[in-house]
Amino acid sequence: MSAAIPAPAGGPYAGPYVDALVVRRSPINGRGVYTTAELPGRRKLGELSGTLVRLPQAMREAVDRKKIYLVQVSQRYALDCSAGNRLRFLNHSCAANCYLRVYRRRVEVYTRIGIPAGAELTVDYGATPHRRGMACRCGAPGCRGRL
Repeated sequence: MSAAIPAPAGGPYAGPYVDALVVRRSPINGRGVYTTAELPGRRKLGELSGTLVRLPQAMREAVDRKKIYLVQVSQRYALDCSAGNRLRFLNHSCAANCYLRVYRRRVEVYTRIGIPAGAELTVDYGATPHRRGMACRCGAPGCRGRL
């Protein structure tokens, strides 16, 4: 994406659980992030890494992409995670076990609940920039069917 803005100083925080996270094939979509160890609830796993980009341009370009690695961090900027760390492979679930927290243009990943070893880590993506939305394939009970 064009109009890249340097990310905040300090780089992505790895967190104490980063060594327990692996990327492998996911039944939800492509690749996903899995834990190799039991994770406690309400704990920070790390930060998404990427490049800050101006939001209007990011949204225009995202509409035509099949896969989006974009998190809005303010009214003016988004974090393009397409070349970021392994947390960019977090898949959507309507019954997510993790959540994202945006703080000072940083995107932190936290566990919602205790997560058993071997489980896929998921977040609720919320709205999508795709014009007609996206089909949800999370398979969770009560799945909304679309993003």
